[in-house]
Amino acid sequence: MDADNVKKKIEDLAGEGKIDELIDTLTNEKDRIEREIKKDYRTARRYVRTYPEQGVGLSFIGGLLIGFVVAKLLD
Repeated sequence: MDADNVKKKIEDLAGEGKIDELIDTLTNEKDRIEREIKKDYRTARRYVRTYPEQGVGLSFIGGLLIGFVVAKLLD
């Protein structure tokens, strides 16, 4: 279920006063997102184990980019 469909379903259920269904919908969406995050985390770990040099390099570059963005935001 994509974000727009979830948002519409939540708004419909909240408007109808169906709190139990709303809680179930939110719980299901939370579980789906947790599964996706865990899958992405496992994929990233496998990649870094297979290519440790590239993993360190990408982390370094990512840290630099985030540092530049944060520095620009704080100026």
